[in-house]
Amino acid sequence: MAKKAKPVKRRAAPEKAPVPGRDYACSCNTLLALVLAFMFMAFAISSGIIAGTFIYWMLVFAAMAFLAVEMYSWRKEPARITKAFLVGIFLLVFDFGFENAGWILGLWQTHYASVAVGVVPVEIMLVCLIGGTAWALYMPRKFNQLQSTMDVLTFAMYGAFGEFMLIGAGLMTYYAWWNSWLAFAAYALTWVILQFVKYRVVKV
Repeated sequence: MAKKAKPVKRRAAPEKAPVPGRDYACSCNTLLALVLAFMFMAFAISSGIIAGTFIYWMLVFAAMAFLAVEMYSWRKEPARITKAFLVGIFLLVFDFGFENAGWILGLWQTHYASVAVGVVPVEIMLVCLIGGTAWALYMPRKFNQLQSTMDVLTFAMYGAFGEFMLIGAGLMTYYAWWNSWLAFAAYALTWVILQFVKYRVVKV
């Protein structure tokens, strides 16, 4: 009798490495969506649709939606999500120290937070933690100078403009020599540091 041939075991196909170009394109699309979201929130505040302390919570819910989308996109890579969470923690700690330092120096004050630790509203702390985590996931895996430059300028511009709108809504006040131009520079510097943390320290 002829011997039966042994079944050949098929090797599992190796996982495909992420395509840098596709990663970059997705990040650019996300940045465009963020710009549209920022514009919508600015309209909601300026038109009075969202007012008072609801503005703080609008920012929290926007950050939660951003994170939900990014976590779903990277659901097959839980290790990457964990690393991104470390970036969010860093942004929370950095912003907490920076904001309270400016408050101690008499440069600004916030108002009407449900709870504030020093001068930092708990809502803004949540935005930093949640939004910082989502931010680390949306940026390309590999550093791209053009994308990072666009990202820094976008967050610096809308960060400074956002504070300008908070001032108009009575939720924040600038004192002494601090102004929106310095706020723009501060946001830009913060995001440059955040880029360093993501790509050189945590390596998300």
